Amino acid sequence: MSVWRSLVERMRETRDELARKAARKVARTALDTAGKAAGSAGKALGRALFGDPEEAPPGPEDTPPPDPFARLKAAEAEKKKTGK
Repeated sequence: MSVWRSLVERMRETRDELARKAARKVARTALDTAGKAAGSAGKALGRALFGDPEEAPPGPEDTPPPDPFARLKAAEAEKKKTGK
């Protein structure tokens, strides 16, 4: 009878351990899914409030930098016009 009880106890422990592992896996999966859903909702909200980033107007990084010698070139062009 002792052997029978030992086997039954082992089976219960195994069943309980499998149930705990399954519960952890389900919790992780639910957490990952909730995180992905929150991320996509945040992106949708951002698009709704600020527009689509691909359709953004050109920013300062898209325009060429100003010419540092623009004043000198303008002064030389003015001198050539006036003939001095």
